[in-house]
Amino acid sequence: MKNSLYLKISITAGLFLAALFLVPYLTGNTAKGSEAAQETGRAAVGTGFTYQGYLTDSNGEANGAYDFQFRLYDADSLGVQVGSTAVLGDVPVSGGIFSVELDFGASAFGGGGRWLEIDVRAGSSIGAYTTLVPRQKLTPSTSAQAMPNVFTNESTNFVGIGRDFRISGNEVFGIRYTGSPNQYGGMYVETSSAGGWPFYGYATNGSFRAWTYYNGTTGDWSLYSAGIRLKVPASGGLRIGPALDYSLVISNTTGSDGIRILDTGDDAIQIGSNPDIPNYGVYIPSPGVSTYGLWSNTSNASGQWALYSVDNIQAGNVVASAFSLVAQVTGPNALTPGDVVAVAGMADPLPGGVTLLPMVRLAGAPEFTGVIGVVESRMVWEAAPGKELEGEKSMHSADGPAQPGDYVSLIVYGVAQVKVSAATAIHAGDRLTVSDVAGQARPLQARMVDGMMVVEGAPVIGIALSEPVEGQDTIYVFVTLR
Repeated sequence: MKNSLYLKISITAGLFLAALFLVPYLTGNTAKGSEAAQETGRAAVGTGFTYQGYLTDSNGEANGAYDFQFRLYDADSLGVQVGSTAVLGDVPVSGGIFSVELDFGASAFGGGGRWLEIDVRAGSSIGAYTTLVPRQKLTPSTSAQAMPNVFTNESTNFVGIGRDFRISGNEVFGIRYTGSPNQYGGMYVETSSAGGWPFYGYATNGSFRAWTYYNGTTGDWSLYSAGIRLKVPASGGLRIGPALDYSLVISNTTGSDGIRILDTGDDAIQIGSNPDIPNYGVYIPSPGVSTYGLWSNTSNASGQWALYSVDNIQAGNVVASAFSLVAQVTGPNALTPGDVVAVAGMADPLPGGVTLLPMVRLAGAPEFTGVIGVVESRMVWEAAPGKELEGEKSMHSADGPAQPGDYVSLIVYGVAQVKVSAATAIHAGDRLTVSDVAGQARPLQARMVDGMMVVEGAPVIGIALSEPVEGQDTIYVFVTLR
């Protein structure tokens, strides 16, 4: 016949007290519930729990010694056993009442449903156990449901929510969220007041050291360590410091870049808030780096400036493919790239600058032979791209001829395309001077005098690097004014 067994189990594990009520069905045995053992003292709770019941056999109330086996499973049939088998021999039963201590380990509960399988036999028997069927589902009490998936292991000083293992050997508290990709998983620290300062703190040996906190009034997020070291204002951006030494140090990076700044709406880096800052905007101390102290690059090498300043630049040594300067156009003719130009006076400095500019026009014999360079491009002084609202202006290249009053960039040393007369025979290596045609170059003339080759002493623009090509009015010249 089928009888009912009522059991009450008290589980004390880790941080919580869970009471479970079971109603298993036995064949030939009956037990009814009793109150669970209560937690006492201040000792560590442990992971065991007390199982108490009332047992009868075919003769009525059971008395004497009985052997029990308890196994925990994750399903009501088949499934996977959780923890080890608890084998308890010669458990005393008096008046049908018995009490045992069960312990399936720190991670037995909190990872889903659990079912208890019980085997019993008389203590004097050496025969087979009788398995009570079906398995009994362990139903948590209200207090146990308040903290699901909580795991404790007091022997290793670890508490986990959602997992029963450490990520590293130093971890004492861990959280695991089970979710899909692109979903948040974590925790919040909350204050009841909207203007409170929820914080996460760090302490050693009973003393506070540092913390991060959110200012509910201003919306700022800060990191405090003997002062605010890092702040993310509600308005955006990032504030570092104040600091006694360096506000930001980047060292020993394993990637290619120490700092990479992408897709900025305005300045990638702005240093200083007014022109009265007494020290350096950028300072690279000795010995600096083994190769380049400063490397700047643009996407259009022939267009704008990689480094721009209206002031002088001082350097111990400069290595470049070409040197250029800015001049102002005068005279009756517009200037275009490749024109050879001569100095014709002085012009005012660029706005904001202090250095006077040369004034130039087409070079041509016999009046304007003081060659100063070769026109590289027309230049304009106008609002810097992206700086229109700030009123910042810069000098940059522009298409079209440079009219009188405009600015031009001149190659004064290096490779440039120079206008020459197509009818003039020029060979690579020839030294060039000003042609009779304004703005063009020709080879220096040479004649035999008394058996000697005599070359004219006209000013040299540079050395031809190639010969004229039909249909083109320029050749490559290494400009070196002498």
